[in-house]
Order: sequence, then C-alpha cells, then structure tokens
Amino acid sequence: MKNIIIILLCTVAISLIFLGKVQYDNKIAQAGKVTSQDQPMEVEDNNLLDLTRNMDDELKNSIKKKMDSEETIKLLIVGSDAIMNSDSNNSPWPLQVKNALEENYGVHTFDIEIMNFEKITTNHLIETKGHDEIAAVSPDVLIIEPLLLNDNGFVKMEDTLGNLEMIIDSVKKINNEAYVIIQPPNPIYEPETYMEQVNALEEYAMQNNIEYFNHWEVWPDTSSENIKSFLQGTFPNAKGQSIWADFIIEYFIAE
Repeated sequence: MKNIIIILLCTVAISLIFLGKVQYDNKIAQAGKVTSQDQPMEVEDNNLLDLTRNMDDELKNSIKKKMDSEETIKLLIVGSDAIMNSDSNNSPWPLQVKNALEENYGVHTFDIEIMNFEKITTNHLIETKGHDEIAAVSPDVLIIEPLLLNDNGFVKMEDTLGNLEMIIDSVKKINNEAYVIIQPPNPIYEPETYMEQVNALEEYAMQNNIEYFNHWEVWPDTSSENIKSFLQGTFPNAKGQSIWADFIIEYFIAE
C-alpha cells in the first residue's frame, strides 16, 4: 500500500512538471508570435529608408507620408514616342520601372499611369489641351520628357520651355504638392542642335529648382559610334530602353 501511494505521488509530480513545461512552452510560443507580428512593420520602415535612399528629401518624405497614411502614390510618366518605342524584344522603360516599383514597394503603393504623345510637338499638345489632360490625372509625382525630339526642327526652344512651363503650372493648379521631375529624351549620335536643346532643358530645371534626370550620363558618349547599338533609328532599342530604365529604377529603388 505504501509503495502504491509513493508511485501515485511520483506520477502526480511528473504530470505537474509536464503540464508546467507545456504552459511555459505555450507562453514562449505566444511571445514569439507577438514578436514576429511586430517585426515586419519595423522591417518595412527600415526597408523604406533603404529603398528611398537615392531620392530627393522632399520626394522621400512625401512618399513616406503617403505610405504611413496608406494612401496610393499617383505616378504619371509623360513623354514622346521615345518612351514607349518597343517591339517583341523591347520592353519600354516605363513598363520596366512599373514592374520594379510593384515588386519592391508592393502592387498598391504606386498607381502608375503612362501618357505617350506620339508624333506631335509641344505646340500641338497645348493647342489640343493636352496639358489639361495631364493635369487631370492629378499626379503626386510627374516624370516628364517634354517631346524635345518631336519639337526638334519645328519648335523654337523658348517655345518648348514655355509649353513645358504651362504643363507644369496646370499640374500644380490641381495638386500644388506635386513633385516634378524633368528629363530629356534619349541621346542620339552626334546630336548638334538637339544637344543645345537638352542643355537648355537642364538649365531651365536648375533655374526653377526642379529635379532633372540626367540619364545621358549612363549612355555611351554621343560622339561614339557605340551609341548606335542602343538605338533603333532615333529611338531606343531594347538595350537603350534597358539602360534608361535602370537609371530611373536606381533612383526609386536604391541597391
């Protein structure tokens, strides 16, 4: 009888120890779940800082503010034939940028729209109220290539810049906080007058404190025959679209 009581007491003691360990393990597991739930937010914040490292501070803060309030960022890309010139082997740079942004920021962070004005000058764009069409999108971020190749030989540079200013003013009237980025079209071989237009465009951006994407710096030199391997006529081929895309992707998505 005494042995039976001892055995029972040992059994109860072992059971209590086992139950205590189970409860302890559960508490640890629950604590682990809370930590794993909290951690992604911290990682997201750190990741955002890493992703936006190459951006201008104004744009960086604007994107963070939008993301913190779970608002979609409207990104509008405007340009000429050059930005969407493509074939079966040539994905235009705006689509490459769109895919990269969705992959790194998520599909709901940016609402990306592309407006491609083919075979028209900036004079014609203004005459047909294209600037109002652009403004109606009410972008938070506008990347604009002001049809320089289309205007080349048809529109004076001062008129091109006046038309560009009208577009930007129209956008700002709808959304005064819109962040504007100006960029030239692609370079071409021995551009001559076109180079003067591009230089004037960069000067306009500097004078008006507007960010300028000088993507020409990553292309081959315009005096080199090598640049022809990046072009299909006067527009970018697959290699040209890729080098243009990489420049812009690196700005929005820091490595």
